Amino acid sequence: MDKLDLYPETNLTEGNFYTSEADLISASNDIYRQLTRIYNSGGVPDLYGELFSDNVYIKQTTGANSFGEDISRHTIKPDNGYVETAWNNAYNALYIINNVLDKLQNTTVVFSDPALKERLGSEALVVRSIIYYYLTQAFGDVPFPLKVVTPDESYTYLREHKNVIYQQLIADLLKAKSILPNSYTGSNAGRLTSHAAGALLAKVYLAAGNSNAAKAQLLEIIQSNQFTLDANGDGKITKDDYAYLFKSDTKNSKESILEVQYLSGQNNVNSTHQADYAPWDFAFHLPGISTTFRGNGLNTPTSDLIREYESNDPRKELSLQLGFNNLQTGSFTDYPYTIKFFDGTFLYPGQNVEAIRYADILLLYAELTGESSYLNQVRARAGLADYGTSAYPTDKYPTLALAIEHERRVELAFEFHRLFDLVRTGRAVAVLSSNKGVQIAANKLLFPIPLSAIDANPNLTQNP
Repeated sequence: MDKLDLYPETNLTEGNFYTSEADLISASNDIYRQLTRIYNSGGVPDLYGELFSDNVYIKQTTGANSFGEDISRHTIKPDNGYVETAWNNAYNALYIINNVLDKLQNTTVVFSDPALKERLGSEALVVRSIIYYYLTQAFGDVPFPLKVVTPDESYTYLREHKNVIYQQLIADLLKAKSILPNSYTGSNAGRLTSHAAGALLAKVYLAAGNSNAAKAQLLEIIQSNQFTLDANGDGKITKDDYAYLFKSDTKNSKESILEVQYLSGQNNVNSTHQADYAPWDFAFHLPGISTTFRGNGLNTPTSDLIREYESNDPRKELSLQLGFNNLQTGSFTDYPYTIKFFDGTFLYPGQNVEAIRYADILLLYAELTGESSYLNQVRARAGLADYGTSAYPTDKYPTLALAIEHERRVELAFEFHRLFDLVRTGRAVAVLSSNKGVQIAANKLLFPIPLSAIDANPNLTQNP
């Protein structure tokens, strides 16, 4: 008896798709959709970098569950639905990326340009590295498949030590960095570049404890002269450049190193930040829009973050609002919210997310070198006094390290950096305990491995 055809010839399936260069390009481009999933609200960078930090809390939600509140209060249970969803989305994305890499490596299709095949594979390696970087930061040791695995094989993938993961990420990123171009133009703008790989590589080196290697990567980006704080390209570096970064139609500015691409309009790849971070209030409306738009109440700016801004810092009003006017009563509602994700197309928003930008690189380099000039470049854009001058608030931030911590907090607020920064510098326990008013133990700085994952594979161990 002849073998049955495993895939129907009349339908597009996994088994009969990857048969042309166009198919493989299309599949490879899907890795950018995985980036939008990871960096959307509710992804690991958001939950760990912001909601788990002292930047935000939850003022009011539907009360349907306490998942968000438990993350903010550091009382997470292993069955936390938000953490479980973020974990599942990350591993689903990894499965898709590993599948793309497998198809590229084992295809019989001959590419018209062999360099294109290499570039597509390198882009996939960078996105895979991004996801594993965040997983190890948030969960510690995690399962580490580098290929498509069957259900039976999956039981053998237990938690790999994060140092082993870092070494693989370093090797993958070095390879990708050597292949990817330095920049793109036209319709390819926004694709991953060698500098994006280098920026992530610096962060992985820091996680692995190799600050000298991290410094070298950061300096290479700075000396490339490809990026600038003059985000709008008008030849001047002012607060207008900071405002420009968060305009809904700003895409891949001169400050952008790694940017996640969203697109406004129905049936496009929309972002969920604005809807999730807007106040949970039936009278809420976005600035300049008369239509009410009740959000989901996540990531409300804390009073501590609001106080962190210096009195003359223009980034405060460009990052958050203290509340809104009720359109019916005209009264002011005290309910802070971030406007970094403001998009007038509020039902189907498409504002990009700046995952790594030049200010981040400058401040990291200042942190690692102790050279305040890089910090002062960022402060000069905001029109603030240089560190080291009499006008700088040394009473609050008496050391360069504390000055950089302060600057990163206000410059990068709501951009998924805060807790990663505090953990990296060893300040998380002290700062969170002070700012949140509760004692945070060191073993509360990791998310629990989701209970559903342990139920599926009891050999997985739990964080203490």
